[in-house]
This record gives sequence, structure tokens and C-alpha cells, in this order.
Amino acid sequence: MHSRDEIQLMVQVARLYHENQLNQEEIARRLGITRQKVSRLLIAAKAQGIVRTVVYDPMPGDPDLGSKLKQRFNLKRVVLAKSDMLEPNQLRSAIGMAAVELLTEKLQDDQIVGIGCGRTLYETINLTRPGVQKRIHVVPLIGGIGDISPFFQVNELARSLAHAFGGTYRHLYVPAFIEDQTVWENLQKTQEVVQASEYWKRLDIAIVGVGHVEFQHISSMFFASHISARTLDQLKKSGTVGDICARFFDIQGNQVFPEIGVTGIDLDRLKTVPEVIGVAGGLEKVRALTGALRGGFLHTLVTDTATARAILAETNGRR
Repeated sequence: MHSRDEIQLMVQVARLYHENQLNQEEIARRLGITRQKVSRLLIAAKAQGIVRTVVYDPMPGDPDLGSKLKQRFNLKRVVLAKSDMLEPNQLRSAIGMAAVELLTEKLQDDQIVGIGCGRTLYETINLTRPGVQKRIHVVPLIGGIGDISPFFQVNELARSLAHAFGGTYRHLYVPAFIEDQTVWENLQKTQEVVQASEYWKRLDIAIVGVGHVEFQHISSMFFASHISARTLDQLKKSGTVGDICARFFDIQGNQVFPEIGVTGIDLDRLKTVPEVIGVAGGLEKVRALTGALRGGFLHTLVTDTATARAILAETNGRR
């Protein structure tokens, strides 16, 4: 196991080498360590997953498939990554790279950009390298989920996205889930939440993940340990298949309203955003994505070819 200081040094060395294009000798002089130690840190950074190699195929995956999906669900745009023979982590990276290319094109100066959370969204943000400076302002679309995987640390995702484009950001320091209704109602009146809500009304773009809800695999549901068994039972009885920012829906796109307080943008508000980009893929997400598309919660979808085919098969020629 590496200490926190060792990991921070790995990240610093990796950034100097891969992002700033310094060679190992230059890094060693700058940090006051030996070139051999720089080499060892670069190897360790790769072994720890801090540095990952991603090969992105820029050729669109099956444009006819994207056109069918776009037409069926009245989408503005469909971006497909090729998913042939990819492992789950590779698939998320491939979708993430496709999303990075789209965001680089779509984001413009002075836009207010909302960011959700999720594994593929996390990959997208991590793969976004500092480049063209755009004066975006990034705001979280959901509160915090406690001590949980970095995939769902939305404040950090907001910071990282803003940094990549030279923009600004704000944090949202409130919990996403609150079971006590009175506590939740009082929290919504705080300056922190009121200010975030005002930003949600002015969003130009929202970038969201789509979570899948499978009660037979409850361990894969990131929110399961943060809400009560009663609420989970309500979701199950309502036929819940997915969520966007912890707002739930069934496979027909009908919203599901469990008896729990959520601090985050609601789906009706999300529908008023001029551009909502959904970034998600993998066959386990087919029913969730189908519900999100039927509900009209997304305008643009970034996914993979296998998932797109499965969504079309799931809907069988109809929305």
C-alpha cells in the first residue's frame, strides 16, 4: 500500500511527464529527486491506475445505428463509441473519450454547465486534458453522497471539469439524501441550496450519467446504503429501472417519487435545460437508458454501439 504522500507524488510526476511534456531528467531537477525515482514513480502510477492508456478510434461507430436512435427518440445528437471486445473499464474509457470530443466542441464561453455523477462521467472528466480555454462556470446537480467512490464525488467532478477548460466552479456542501422530511425541507431553505437552485434555472448545458437500478444486484446501486429499506421497497414496487441525479423513473419514462428527500435538480427542471447530454453505456444500462429516453430527459446521448442496438431491440420499433 502506498501512503497519501507517495500517491500525491505519483500524480505530480505523472502530470509533469504526460501533461507538461517534461522528460525524466527535467522532472528530477524540478522536484529534487533522482531520475531513477522518477522512473519508478511513473511505473507505479501506471500500476495504480493513476495513468491509463486509452486508444480512441475517432471513426464514428455505425452512423446508421446512431441515426435510428436519434430518430426514434427525437434526439438532437447521438455519439457512439465502438464497443467490440471491450472490457467494462475499457468501454467506459471509450465512451468517455467520445464525450470529451463532444464537450470540446459544445462548450462555449460564459455558459453555465451542470454536472452529475457516475462511473462513465468520471472517466470523461479524467480524460479531459487542459486545452482550449472557455469561460464556463460549472455547478453540481446533486448533493454529496458521503464517503463513497470518487465516481460520485460531484464537487470534485465540477472542479476538474472547470479546471480542464479554464473555467470557474462552485461546490454544493449538502447531503444528497435525507430521510427526515422536516430536516430536508429546512435544508432546502438554506443559502447553499437556494443559490444552487438559482443556477439550475439558468443552465445552458447539463452533463449527466444515467444510473441503473437492479434490485437483484443491489450492491451495484451506489445509493443503496444511503437510503432505507422502506424506500428501496417503494422503488421496487414502482418498477424503477434508473435514475438521473438520484431522481428515479420506470422503463416507460414515468417519474417515480419515493418518500425521501433529495437535494438535487429534479427531472422537470432538467427538461427545461436547453441541452442535456447523457453519458452512459454497457448492456446493464439498457433498461435505464430506455426509460431516460422515453421520458425525454436527454437531448444528446453518448453511448456505445452494442448498447444502442440493445435499446432499439428493447423498444422494438416504437418509443
